[in-house]
Amino acid sequence: MLAMFEQVFILVTFCVIGYILCKVKLVKPDQSKVLSVVLIYILFPLMSFKTFSGQFTVAYLQEKGFLLLVSLGLIPVVVIMAKLISRLLGGEPYERNVNEYSMSMANIGYMGYPLAEAVYGTAGMLDCMMFGLPMTMYINTVGYNMLTAGNGQKSLLQKIFTPSMFGILTGCFVGITGLKLPNTVFEIAKMGSDCVAPISMMLTGMAISQFNIKELLCNKKVYVICAVRLALMPVLVWVLVKLCGFTFALLPAVLLYAMPCGMNTIVFPKLVDKDCRLGAATVLISTIVSMVTIPICLYFLL
Repeated sequence: MLAMFEQVFILVTFCVIGYILCKVKLVKPDQSKVLSVVLIYILFPLMSFKTFSGQFTVAYLQEKGFLLLVSLGLIPVVVIMAKLISRLLGGEPYERNVNEYSMSMANIGYMGYPLAEAVYGTAGMLDCMMFGLPMTMYINTVGYNMLTAGNGQKSLLQKIFTPSMFGILTGCFVGITGLKLPNTVFEIAKMGSDCVAPISMMLTGMAISQFNIKELLCNKKVYVICAVRLALMPVLVWVLVKLCGFTFALLPAVLLYAMPCGMNTIVFPKLVDKDCRLGAATVLISTIVSMVTIPICLYFLL
């Protein structure tokens, strides 16, 4: 548990660094867009390529391909649970959308995958990325529409075939075919992948820095949302996976669903000038509390 706490603490430390950089005005919040572009268009694809090209083989697909189906089966259950709780919390329709998304979809990209690699190695991250593919599809389609109130400008193909998806598909091709590429290619992918965790968490801190912390902490509903996200959801998926006998999916299911609220509740609404203070509050509080809840969940549920 101590080793897990240390890894989560390291990630949250980079979040704090990003927050401080903006607060002391060494970096302007809008300048974080540069890092976001680098992360989305360069580093995420490199991380995806590195993971899949080295481990994704026909044997792996035969052994772990069922992770996709387990993930697909869990998403409706988690979403229905989040929808019911969001209705109980009340609020106007868009607020309920944000609450539902925050409870159902976790920070799998910025925090989940880097943490999986840090604690469980490349093999563990590959399982998580396989399991996370349906979640990513949901986030970029249904989630995107929920958080932009249907006003986003991306086509369905743009939502699905993201730069990261290109890295996954390219890595799958190289892994399955055994295509021999120069070592330099894999070194570039490794170096880029190593940058994902610190940059993604600094971006989280920069995003939070744009809001008044006291105001974010005063919303009582946020604490309910965070409790559902960090405690109820990982326990729920653990129970479902155990009951169905899919023990091979325990690690990626519990780890990804134990992550804090996803940062897309800030990123997506900004695209259409929606108020994203509620999303910022859930990201802030859940990220801080996750330093304690993630090690506990991983220690006791895995």
